[in-house]
Amino acid sequence: MTRMKAWGVGVLCLLLVGCSTRLIYYWLDWAIVWQLDDYFSLSREQKSALDSEVRGLMQWHRRAEIPTYGAQLTALSRDVASPMSPTQVDKHLSALEGDLDRVIADAIPRTVRLATLLTDQQFAKFLGDRRKKLADKQASFKRSSRDEELKDFTEKMNKRLEFWIGSVKPAQAPLVARWVEWQYELYGPWLDYQQHWWDELEQVIKLKGTPQFEARLGTLLTSGDSLMGGRYTGYTAQSRQRTVQWLSDLSQTLDLSQRAHLYGLLKGYANDFLAMARAG
Repeated sequence: MTRMKAWGVGVLCLLLVGCSTRLIYYWLDWAIVWQLDDYFSLSREQKSALDSEVRGLMQWHRRAEIPTYGAQLTALSRDVASPMSPTQVDKHLSALEGDLDRVIADAIPRTVRLATLLTDQQFAKFLGDRRKKLADKQASFKRSSRDEELKDFTEKMNKRLEFWIGSVKPAQAPLVARWVEWQYELYGPWLDYQQHWWDELEQVIKLKGTPQFEARLGTLLTSGDSLMGGRYTGYTAQSRQRTVQWLSDLSQTLDLSQRAHLYGLLKGYANDFLAMARAG
């Protein structure tokens, strides 16, 4: 329910894998093209246009953003060496949001240009696939009990934490429980938001071929939580506030081994991005 995070997720994925950040990043343009071709079954002409737009986006990103990531991760690695206050967490989260905003600003016009090249049949297949996946999630959530969902959320959260901080300590279990309670609380509205977003996209697609199409699509892609007259804005603000406090609370509980584990990961990623920046 926050701003679009397609590229943010891509960057996060770089940080969640065990192989070389640089190796994955240099293959990212190919992965984007492959994924979109899988979604839309692109023609040769469409794939050529996509290659050009992705190449332009990646060239800009390497030149303008990679040095910033290196500097930001270096600063974050220093701060996680000690317990972090909510103010410190908020500063780093705001920096990440700024990173995402700049990427989105460059990516949206490219996305809109590419969308004008897609056929009605390609859009229909894409929407059908997305709606089916959403319906499956909604059905699964509806038939699962609260305890089942909380157990699943807890297992996933512990797995994520183990990557970042190593073994999760018993003293951190209440923090995990608090997080998954929030996740359960917001999951229904999140599914509802997605339903509204796909409904709105379907209406925008009907404008394809008219002067309004590109402007309406660009507006939708940047709508974030303002969709449905700002109906979801409260969820976004609440989620961000909770996240800042939770990360600060987690930081207070880290022991020396966990803090060293987290520092090593972040410093390694910082060095990778700085090396990419030097390589140009």
